[in-house]
Amino acid sequence: MNEKIEIRSYRPDDIDNVVEVLNRNLTADPITTEAFQRKVLLDQNYDTRGSLVACRGSEIVGYLLGMTRRFPLEDAAADFDRSWISLLCVDAPYRRRKIATKLLAQVESYFKARDCKATFISGYAPNYFMPGVDPVAYPAALECFSSVGFNEVYRPLSMDADLLKLTTPEWVPAKERGLVEAGVKFEAYRPELILPLLDFMKAEFPGDWQRFLRDAMTRITTGEYHRTNLWIAHTDGKALGFAMHDNNCRFGPFGVASKERGRGLGVVLLLRILYSMKAKGLHNAWFLWTDEAAARVYDVGGFKESRRFAYMKKAL
Repeated sequence: MNEKIEIRSYRPDDIDNVVEVLNRNLTADPITTEAFQRKVLLDQNYDTRGSLVACRGSEIVGYLLGMTRRFPLEDAAADFDRSWISLLCVDAPYRRRKIATKLLAQVESYFKARDCKATFISGYAPNYFMPGVDPVAYPAALECFSSVGFNEVYRPLSMDADLLKLTTPEWVPAKERGLVEAGVKFEAYRPELILPLLDFMKAEFPGDWQRFLRDAMTRITTGEYHRTNLWIAHTDGKALGFAMHDNNCRFGPFGVASKERGRGLGVVLLLRILYSMKAKGLHNAWFLWTDEAAARVYDVGGFKESRRFAYMKKAL
């Protein structure tokens, strides 16, 4: 245990050992090597200076992933002065030896060299793993980040729904009829809605959701997704809201134009997607990130809180 711990940048042949150390320690959030390739190495902002391993000789005993923005998110406000820590773990026998502190200090030096003014845990788009630190699953991590100057901003929550128990509240059909009578149409994807939806996204949700929706529509054209994976509310050629799911029980993203909220469009879209998922034989729906206010909408679809996270920030 007295052998020196080296902190160095990730090397190409580290992949299997890094995934192993992540899975040994982030037991509530295991990943595959394919997910690591896709969400880390193939991210256009990836830089080995922010991808750090802790080694005892040839053995990898810790890993940290820090990200900065090299390329802007689509139509989003510039955030080149921000940085994010997406992954951090140290093997249990090596904790309380300042290894995490050293990893954090080295990545902060990288962030400062990139002129970043703040760092967050986490929320990095497009490839975040968790929306923060799960204080139940990883209490030591929360303590570690707090000890080096991170403060909680808020606690987002994840939710899950049992689709076998899905029902439509009695008041929803009347609400939907009223919207339809007012000229709102609810339709599954069709090509005529591509451009109205993209215009809507640019105005209402600039940033990574545009890429996400474009990818989903592309998958529909190739047959990977069914057209009912994406529902759109629109009127007079103008999109008002949307909801979608992937093929692996993940619900979302989901959004309604700011001026249209409170009319019930979101509830109708939510149920359209959940019943589409159930029709495909899926038994559950889940998503990683929302807040208390939005959680009340999801309650209509039977979603229940499954996890909480501490979203944290530190000024650099």
